[in-house]
Amino acid sequence: MSRQRRKNLVRIFERIAVGLVALDAVLYFAVLQPLRMRAQSKFESITEARLNLRIEEARVKRLEWYKNALPATETDLDDFMSNEVQSKRKVYSRATRLVRGMAQEAGLELAPNGIAYRMDPSHSAPLGLMELTISAKGPFKNLLGFAHALETTSDDFLIIRDFRFDSGEGEDMTLRLSTDLYLTP
Repeated sequence: MSRQRRKNLVRIFERIAVGLVALDAVLYFAVLQPLRMRAQSKFESITEARLNLRIEEARVKRLEWYKNALPATETDLDDFMSNEVQSKRKVYSRATRLVRGMAQEAGLELAPNGIAYRMDPSHSAPLGLMELTISAKGPFKNLLGFAHALETTSDDFLIIRDFRFDSGEGEDMTLRLSTDLYLTP
């Protein structure tokens, strides 16, 4: 083979090689890169769809649990309201017994209208809030014992809001208490 012919063959192979490299670059950017980007976007959309599916399945399970628990909860609430929440008559009777019993133990005399009641309609909770105004007459020491016994009763939660001592006849004094009574069911 002659030198000239070899040079021509080398040039032809070089041109073919450069052409193949150019064709490879064109195919890479025109075909392979777009296909890879489409595959990546499909993979991301499938992953996002799977994640959304898991979230929705968890939400459905939680809603099914609530749906299954709702009848029991409704029954429990109805039972609580009918069996545990006291009627107004029971509340007034309970408060009267509490105050009169403690007044007797302390040796006090309640005025004829010595207990005034007022239910608080704006208070909406399972514990009933009743405002009591109590007027009692007796010795100072007994009045203090009565107020202390009311405040520390274990049956109900009673808060003394206001009290006033007035002088009475002889050694007796008059105590006027304003209280909030929270009645437990």
